[in-house]
Amino acid sequence: MSTSTIVAQTDLSKQLPSCSYSTTKSGPNRYDLDVDSWTTIFETVASSVPLKKALEFKTLHSVAYRAVTRAFKNVTKLKIEIFKGTCCIQDSWTKNRQTAVEMARYVMENSKIVRVLEIYFDDPCLDVVNEVLDEIVKSNHIRLESLRVKRRHAGQSLPKIAEIIRANAKTLKEITRIGVSEAALGFCDELDLEIFGCMSFDLGFQPNPQQISLNFCRIMESGAKFKKFSYTSFDGFDPTNDQIQMLLEKCAVENLKLTMMNPPKITPKPSFMIGKVRNVKKIELVEIVAEPMRFNKLISIRHFFEKCFPNAQNHLSLLQQWN
Repeated sequence: MSTSTIVAQTDLSKQLPSCSYSTTKSGPNRYDLDVDSWTTIFETVASSVPLKKALEFKTLHSVAYRAVTRAFKNVTKLKIEIFKGTCCIQDSWTKNRQTAVEMARYVMENSKIVRVLEIYFDDPCLDVVNEVLDEIVKSNHIRLESLRVKRRHAGQSLPKIAEIIRANAKTLKEITRIGVSEAALGFCDELDLEIFGCMSFDLGFQPNPQQISLNFCRIMESGAKFKKFSYTSFDGFDPTNDQIQMLLEKCAVENLKLTMMNPPKITPKPSFMIGKVRNVKKIELVEIVAEPMRFNKLISIRHFFEKCFPNAQNHLSLLQQWN
């Protein structure tokens, strides 16, 4: 074993003390690892610990430095969490907003390609999350296949998310839990998604129905396609509505999941189109409840969905969701 490897082994044992190994131990039970083995160890550890911890390994030894650098090149997922007064980038916490931006930039600059982006923001002020998203928009190391968004406060919309969608439209296959207004602003005819999930809470707790209708119309006119469509709101949508039926038809939706607290208000239409949308083959109607209930309120609207989507009659489920 080379001197370089011995030094690396000794340095690592000091950084990560073990009850089963001592740097002074000798004898038949001592195992000497070569450079490749230590490189693999450093890469594995760096890939599984928070960002700051991984960077600390770079100071141990040149073997560790190169291994950690190589590990960052293989990073494909960027995880961003923004809270009031603190941020978490790749599971590393900081209270300094500029440090958060620099951490996100470091991950992107040292990665070959970032393919998965997870964003969670729980801050009434959107300044920090917008600064971080600015870095993502400008980066040349972003080729997203999956975009996952979660938010805590209603009434918050991020146009930067729409910019990220447009910049990655050719590669995106999954978009979940974005706001309906963000989708309306970012969708284009280059999008061909396997999964698309959106919610109405970006428009507030009690959004104007006309606002939702306008955004759905923009999504439909964008030319985007998505096979699995999930929509979360307070009262779902009216399946007999012509615009909703056109949206599901033009966007080639095959699986539909509606999550809501109350059944949608369905306007009586004695002559609404029956069996018009035939591309939808599976429907899930999910009621949000405080605790499991025997009776599902959504059963009252089941027959409307059966009539509007005849090919989903045998694959229509009524479910409940609770915390």
